[in-house]
Amino acid sequence: MDPVTLRTARLTLRPPAHEDVDAMAAACQDRAIQRYVPVPVPYTRDDALSFVSAFCPAGWASGERLTWAVLDGDAFVGTVALGQVADGAAEIGFWLAPHARGRGIMREAAAAVVDHAFDASAGLGLIRIGWRAYAGNTGSAAVARALGFRFEGVLRLGAMGREGREDDWLAGLLATDDRSPQPWPALA
Repeated sequence: MDPVTLRTARLTLRPPAHEDVDAMAAACQDRAIQRYVPVPVPYTRDDALSFVSAFCPAGWASGERLTWAVLDGDAFVGTVALGQVADGAAEIGFWLAPHARGRGIMREAAAAVVDHAFDASAGLGLIRIGWRAYAGNTGSAAVARALGFRFEGVLRLGAMGREGREDDWLAGLLATDDRSPQPWPALA
């Protein structure tokens, strides 16, 4: 699959590139990213370089894992990805550098990816996007809820975390769903 660039009112989403490596490596020193995102710890510049030069291009080439760098102006601030793309479905994942949080950037970026994923004419034409996060990742859950994802439950000890098995929160969004925020028991 050919890489796709998406634009919003203030953001550009494009495949991660070599110019993102230093900012990516710096962002991945954040304890919250290391807690909730399966990145190597410690995270090195070589890890970022491998991610942008091998992992991401391979995902785009196969069409199974599509990763976008989120740029606020010219500054790299995070990533949004659709993984496990197959049979009309995918799973969304995202992270944002600490200095960019609290301004609605990830909600805007992830909404652009969701729109592209569901677009049957110019996008992927998916019918379902899943979301999952370690229980307690309220930042990620707040973004998913704002996009209209429906909380589907807790997969008890369903994820392997750094310290062992832990609970996973699950949610989903269908192409036909109303995208208004829904009640989430886990965020109550």
